[in-house]
Amino acid sequence: MSRTKGRRRKTTQESSIWGIKFPGKELAEIRRHFALLIVISIITKFAVIFLTTGVFRSFIDIFDISVYFQYATQILGGEIPYIDFPLEYPQLSLVVILVPLIFTMLTQDPSTYLVAHQVFMSVFDILTTLLVYLVALRIYNQKSAFISGVLSATAFSSAYFVLTKYDAFPTFLLMLAVFLFVYRKETYGYLSATAGFLAKWFPGFAIPYFVIHEQMSGKSLGAIGRNIVVAAALFLVVTLPFAILNSSGFLATYTTHTGRSTLAHSFCYYIDFVLESVLGLSFFARISLFLMILVQILLLGYYYSTKNTSVEYLCAFLFFSTFVFVILNNVFSPQYILWITPFLAIFLIHSYKEVILFYAIQIWMYLEFPILYRSIYINDGYFIGDANPLTSVPFLFFTVKFILLFISFYVIWSSLRHPGLRWSVASLHRDRSA
Repeated sequence: MSRTKGRRRKTTQESSIWGIKFPGKELAEIRRHFALLIVISIITKFAVIFLTTGVFRSFIDIFDISVYFQYATQILGGEIPYIDFPLEYPQLSLVVILVPLIFTMLTQDPSTYLVAHQVFMSVFDILTTLLVYLVALRIYNQKSAFISGVLSATAFSSAYFVLTKYDAFPTFLLMLAVFLFVYRKETYGYLSATAGFLAKWFPGFAIPYFVIHEQMSGKSLGAIGRNIVVAAALFLVVTLPFAILNSSGFLATYTTHTGRSTLAHSFCYYIDFVLESVLGLSFFARISLFLMILVQILLLGYYYSTKNTSVEYLCAFLFFSTFVFVILNNVFSPQYILWITPFLAIFLIHSYKEVILFYAIQIWMYLEFPILYRSIYINDGYFIGDANPLTSVPFLFFTVKFILLFISFYVIWSSLRHPGLRWSVASLHRDRSA
């Protein structure tokens, strides 16, 4: 009997990935795709380093990593974050800050911190690519899911920011939350989204969509309430000690960013730049937070009105919500492209035009930073010289950037309005080819 149990246990292990069971044939193909995606993702990162420094003679930005290292050394010196010194990032950012410090201490070489951070973030990015594949597999067939994975793995602008920031960590937590939720591990999905919020705000937008999705799916209020309680418990366990010891220092982490001035790479700055040039007015940035809240509420209401519980709709509205958070933020740092790239990789696969759009966005964001930084703009503004502001190179560059982003929003939105028509047209093309 023990042999039988052993065989059953082995069979279960062989037919599952991360606790999710797949048929034997499908599992073998998934593992093959995983291996290819991992290799492609690693090659992309080395290619980005070579192209940035060797071909374009630009730089690998390590400013943020130096800030993380400073925080890490302060903690190593006995100071408590949020209490003895301010920290602009939420509490689970300490995971990213402290793990590379372990290797620095082992080697007694401060430069190890940079390499350890880059490897650490690359691991999260690779895992995100695998999650993109698995989430896409719940929407499409294996071939289409693999295309989504390849887009994610070859997103070279995102790869640059994987190596220079810590945004790959909260992005991973968001995609992990989506993966867990759509594969029927809802409670863990809530926990991952909450952990993502505690690393950076944007993954927290998944939670209200999870709640609405469960309600539309017929889940009892008690079951939904338990998931919310579990998520709230994680939030309190992580934040309460800091809030009790220094409430003002704790709250400053969450209020500092709401009061930040508008930076040149943001859509808010762009609109105010147009208004200032044409009408002599500048007010969009002042109302952007209100607009963001309003649009987020409207999106939630519209999602509820669709009564559509498909994985495709859930992922699309998570993209819309994250997109709105990015586009109506006074700060649209170039690394924010990391936040929406997984969703673009999932949805922009239905035609060559959509794939071209995906890479066009990556190219433009890569040009914005690092290639053209301090060439056509700095954080504080555009370099327009004596030219007409609305015909200057910086203004035209950012015009193209926002056009590309809004086109991606429109393409995904349109595909949901008439999903049946999209697949009918695709079938018609296949029939004609045959």
